[in-house]
Amino acid sequence: MSTCLYCTTEANSLEHPLPAAFGEFTNAPMLDRRVCAGCNTRRLSLLDQQIARCGPEGLMRKFYGVQGRPENAKVNPFVRGSAGGRRLEFSTFDREVGVEVNLEIENGVVRQMCELIFVETESGRTCHLPLTEGMTAEQARASMKRLGITEPFETRLSCYPDERDWVEALVRAVSPEVTFSEPKLMSYVIEQPQATFVLGERYFRAFAKIGFHYFLTQFPMYTGREEMFAKIRAFIYEDTTEPVRRINEFIGMRQHPLLLPMLNPDARPNGWRGHVLAAETRPGVCMAHIQMFLTEENPGLIYTVNLAQDSGITGHEAFAHLYRYYPDGKRGKFSGETESLPAMRVGMTFPPAAPAVAAR
Repeated sequence: MSTCLYCTTEANSLEHPLPAAFGEFTNAPMLDRRVCAGCNTRRLSLLDQQIARCGPEGLMRKFYGVQGRPENAKVNPFVRGSAGGRRLEFSTFDREVGVEVNLEIENGVVRQMCELIFVETESGRTCHLPLTEGMTAEQARASMKRLGITEPFETRLSCYPDERDWVEALVRAVSPEVTFSEPKLMSYVIEQPQATFVLGERYFRAFAKIGFHYFLTQFPMYTGREEMFAKIRAFIYEDTTEPVRRINEFIGMRQHPLLLPMLNPDARPNGWRGHVLAAETRPGVCMAHIQMFLTEENPGLIYTVNLAQDSGITGHEAFAHLYRYYPDGKRGKFSGETESLPAMRVGMTFPPAAPAVAAR
């Protein structure tokens, strides 16, 4: 019996190193019987939710219309956060109404969100309450309380004509004395939108999990239960009260490109988009590299995960895979295909990975 990497239960699941929330890919490396179903679908799933919904990758998923498994719950990351992470904040200043409005993206289309906008009279601070069909008056009141709005304030409504009936019914249930004037249409002109991400430790632990599990698929001589991997296993599995120190201990930013054509700083993918996972051993160290949503428009940050240090590691070996999306959308259950990339040793003269998070 194989034991789970993170608990004492039998390892009985098939794990996608690249979370299935980013789609399934043909010929993708899989981690077989190293993690139990309980850890895979509960504790580790929280990490997948953060990276897929709460960070830049969540915004890119919505922009490109990337779908996860159809049986998973559909969550609008612009409305609410996941797994303890904050919702995506995507906004612009609407000159027509003189107030900041929230935006959302669906399959590459940007639109204003259905929301209540509160503007504090004295401070001018703007607070936003996204509205969803099916929301109850109790849920809306609780959300308003969490915003901590200071009276007096002005309330504005942003919605589309087809949403107006259920929105007005909800608002009247929250505040029966409310009156509605003839709505002044928003300009619907998106100028210089700004995205704000609040990244929790689970977001960075998700990169550690991706890197560790991919590494194990490429270096089968390791089970992952070796003592030298004890610290990375604990980092992935355990919540912590000192996240900055621990994140910087395991996660860094790589400046050197993973793909050879990208050595030319002007090079970009010619219309395709995808993800790159890489793993390597160097004398005394094991590490992995993750580059998400490399596209023609987006060069993509590269995270380096320090997996283990051991003086017994003497050789240098590297593997990498490109997860490339189909240009015409999903084909059956697959979003794209995976191809193995030839690994070339690069000189060791470039700067080491910088910390991913700076202590404040």
